[in-house]
Amino acid sequence: MAVADTHHHRTTTGIDKFATVRRPDATTLSTHGDRELAPGGGSQREVRGRSHRAQSVPYVGYCATDRLGSRHDAWVGMEIRHVRWAVLLGAIVVALVAAACGSSGGATTTAGTTVDPLTISVPPSTVDASLPAEPSIFSIAGRPSLTLAMVRVAGMHGLLGAQGLSTRITDASSFADLKSSLESGAVDAAVVSSDDAVRLVSAGLPIRTVLLLTAGTSNQAILGRDDLEGIASLAGQQVAVSPGSEGELLLQGALVEQQVPPGAVQVVAAEGLGSSARLVRGDVAAAAMTGEQAAVALAADPTLQTLYTAGDYPGLISHVLVVRQAVADERPGQILAFIRGWQEFYAFDRYQQDVVVADVARLTKQDSTAVAFGLSGLSSYDLTANAVELLPGGEYFDRTIGAIVAAALVSGWIDDSIDGQALVDGVFVQAVASAR
Repeated sequence: MAVADTHHHRTTTGIDKFATVRRPDATTLSTHGDRELAPGGGSQREVRGRSHRAQSVPYVGYCATDRLGSRHDAWVGMEIRHVRWAVLLGAIVVALVAAACGSSGGATTTAGTTVDPLTISVPPSTVDASLPAEPSIFSIAGRPSLTLAMVRVAGMHGLLGAQGLSTRITDASSFADLKSSLESGAVDAAVVSSDDAVRLVSAGLPIRTVLLLTAGTSNQAILGRDDLEGIASLAGQQVAVSPGSEGELLLQGALVEQQVPPGAVQVVAAEGLGSSARLVRGDVAAAAMTGEQAAVALAADPTLQTLYTAGDYPGLISHVLVVRQAVADERPGQILAFIRGWQEFYAFDRYQQDVVVADVARLTKQDSTAVAFGLSGLSSYDLTANAVELLPGGEYFDRTIGAIVAAALVSGWIDDSIDGQALVDGVFVQAVASAR
């Protein structure tokens, strides 16, 4: 079990501080906070949102193209050690970026609350934002993921310690291991996928989702034959998925959104690379797969089309911070400190992306190019996004968590439905945001 400790006496590296994160003079942001290129004079660009209508927005945008562009500097000078990555990255620029900015057959309604961060008014919270971090160690567990690695990077650079928070971060070997650690009180919090949070609550654990960390944009996709016309056209078709994967969650969530009865689609179980291989061979009409697999499949068969990506349903594929209810009750100051530290990391990542890529690559023992590609398929939630999404009226609270519960139920990951909104607790981000 890997363990990392960070303590409050560590100093931070030179970054833009929490209170001075630069915002455009006027902007409309997707609340799940895509990383973006360093602001450049408020220039305009045309992007396509989930409504598939062109819209003019300031330089900071929701489109995943910004993410790939912003990772460019991290890739310059890096040796691409494997030919497959050269093919992969070329294909992803042509295929998935366009899909993430407006897939050909996705939904017709806009998901994700839109907010102007300069004018948003957050009502006062029931939690006192001035509470300091309690002196005990804040222990966090999580199954290995890019998001957990990002939290580790925040600790490595003293961004959590600067808030007076001492942390211990451990890897959980499995869902059962993670569940046991939370259940026994061995850890205070966990970095988990939103669907794992649902599974934990379904298993009877008293936890709360207190912070949204990352959301998938192009890291998961559903590809299909060129004669299909969106997710609704999958009714009566065979769709290959890897059981228990994020791809399965994406498929079921897309069906929920498009109001396609789950039984109308014949789901074909395919492990590992099997889903993309079956689609390329023509065995199935469509398949859910990772962004890497999608890029390879599109390169192998350019006639395939992208029907849906994780970015078409912001937050469906996401990672969050959950805490035990006892910790929320007894040590609220630690949660507030973590939230402030994550906002520091959000600013750090926007302007030090090459450093983040290198650190995550070292922590995960992966090639830097692979990590850069993986991070390009994620977006990060900032404080403003959280202050909207985790409260009534926010898309995650009102709709997304319910879709995750429904998808988990259909997939057999939980036996009975739960109240997803009861899992979400936005008072801590509300406290930090309202105190700014």
